[in-house]
Amino acid sequence: MPSNRSLDALVAAARMYYEEGRSQRDVARALGLSESAVSRTLAAARDAGVVRIVIHDPRLLVDRVPRLEARLEETFGLSGAWVGTGASDLGPTEIVARLGAQLFSDRLWSMRRVGLSWGSTISRLVEVIEAQPPSPDLELLPLVGGSSELDTAPSGTTSLYTLAQKLGVRARRIDAPAITESPETCAAILRESTVRSALDLAATADTAWAGIGSVGVPGGSSERLLAAMRLSADEVAQVRAENPAGDFCGRFFDDEGKPLVGPTSTRVIGIDFDALRAVPTVVGLAGGTGKARGVLAALRTGVIDIAVLDAELADEVLRRHAATSRATARVR
Repeated sequence: MPSNRSLDALVAAARMYYEEGRSQRDVARALGLSESAVSRTLAAARDAGVVRIVIHDPRLLVDRVPRLEARLEETFGLSGAWVGTGASDLGPTEIVARLGAQLFSDRLWSMRRVGLSWGSTISRLVEVIEAQPPSPDLELLPLVGGSSELDTAPSGTTSLYTLAQKLGVRARRIDAPAITESPETCAAILRESTVRSALDLAATADTAWAGIGSVGVPGGSSERLLAAMRLSADEVAQVRAENPAGDFCGRFFDDEGKPLVGPTSTRVIGIDFDALRAVPTVVGLAGGTGKARGVLAALRTGVIDIAVLDAELADEVLRRHAATSRATARVR
């Protein structure tokens, strides 16, 4: 981190050049520097994060919000944050899907094994990703089982195969449902060698993409997930006592980001939090302020490396985090 005096010089040069539109010669005269020194100062300003350059392609209809991205990265220790805003006729899920498609395109060259979850956000993400020339080194892996009630498509694996067709690559599968109605059924399925092999393979993904669910959102993935589990009255009481905030890849967590170990953890055929933490890059996507509770808790799990959110949701998540931090500080 540069000293305060150095930062003052970087900020002054950056404001003159980028905000006021002065030439490097004018900046040099104003600051008493040589033109070559101004060039180095502007480069240092970018390296120090004083200047963040955003490329806007008007065809994509979504603008990024660097101010919120920087705050999310700093607050939650993320390696990246993509926060978008768009025209008034674009809903938050559409903004997030288009922003996620940009991120996917940017990283396509570096990805070899891509893990994909289910849900409406992932489904829309896949729809807006543009077809690409075949990538023979790329492989698509499901992070959870298929035939899920949680997917808006007829099958939980549909998004995976749709993306595979667009990219001209191979898609693996998990020959099992994503959700079972009893722990016994789940345990029996997990004993199948083909299912275990598929989940072991999912854990080798270099990049995982999944939507973030939030408890309490009517018709949302977390609520549909709980309904699909067919919990007994005693199990419902146990889950309520654990106070779930949201889910990620079907795995629930509380407001502090701690994974739940009760009934909800024994009915999901899919990758777990330990395996997710071993994936080099985990991308979590969510849109709409109604998901703020689940997203805040998900960011506290430490599982997510890159968050893709709409601007209003990002702002609400940061506001809630600040409020809980102040409340905790007062208690102490």
